[in-house]
Amino acid sequence: MDASVIEVQSLYYQNAHAGCVALAQKRAPNGVMDDTSLLILVYAARAALAMGDIAGARQLLGDDAEQPVAMSVLLLADFYEMKRAGDEAGCGDVVEQLTTLLDVVEPGELSSEIVRYQVGLALHEHGDTQKALETLGVTGAGGSTELECIALGVHILLAIHRIDLAEKEYLLAQQQNDDSILVQYMEAWIGLVRGGRATQQAYYVYDEMSQNSMIAQTPNMAPSLVGKAVAQAAQDHLSNASGTLHEALALDPTNTLALANQVVAKSLDSETAVPEADAAANLYATTEPTSALALLWDSKRRELAEAIAALA
Repeated sequence: MDASVIEVQSLYYQNAHAGCVALAQKRAPNGVMDDTSLLILVYAARAALAMGDIAGARQLLGDDAEQPVAMSVLLLADFYEMKRAGDEAGCGDVVEQLTTLLDVVEPGELSSEIVRYQVGLALHEHGDTQKALETLGVTGAGGSTELECIALGVHILLAIHRIDLAEKEYLLAQQQNDDSILVQYMEAWIGLVRGGRATQQAYYVYDEMSQNSMIAQTPNMAPSLVGKAVAQAAQDHLSNASGTLHEALALDPTNTLALANQVVAKSLDSETAVPEADAAANLYATTEPTSALALLWDSKRRELAEAIAALA
């Protein structure tokens, strides 16, 4: 794989989405669309979608892209747009279109892996989690060699409380490539969910990630510091977590996830910070509208309002 693709891919994997887009725009200038530039722009467009910037994702790839890997990102952009509008039927139609792309990509190529990931993500967010896992080839029995798909599958398995299957997939992925960023993140996610001593290993993973020379002391370092702070908070080291989040915000003052977690850390220390935590959660939901966390917060807030109304 070209070194430029690896650089952009690494930032995407580390959730340094703004940095991913900025670097991609330098590495793949307008008017150049060879295979390397295409992959660079695909990762940038995926990063834009992760930030909720649907228009930005489309602008990076162009609306007339014909390559399956680019089409998969543009279709996912359509999916998110329809999801924002509450168009469930439209979301279903887009998922069907995405699924057909699996028939036109060559297995074993990175572009094929990305397409499969996009399909699995759309299926999961459309509510068909079981089909998503089957599409990704991640059911707890191993078999997939596509690390992006395995990572998403592990994330989904943890979300549905199947830590046993998630751990099996992680251990099998580790045998393939234990140096991969994605494999290390799987270990951290499982550690945070499992709790106890496992949170210490999660801390080590995020701490090591934050020291990567490519991102050290830049805004791109902030997401890794947020993960490190979450691990510290899970170990009840709240003052250390607050300090790490302060470091993240010094590098990227606009990082809404760092802001939200900073207030959560404070609220764990003092009940007086709870209103501030609510304000931070509102800020995150506004700036990251398509994220699972924002959607979860919105649904829980509606459920609370309904429960209060029923008791009135």
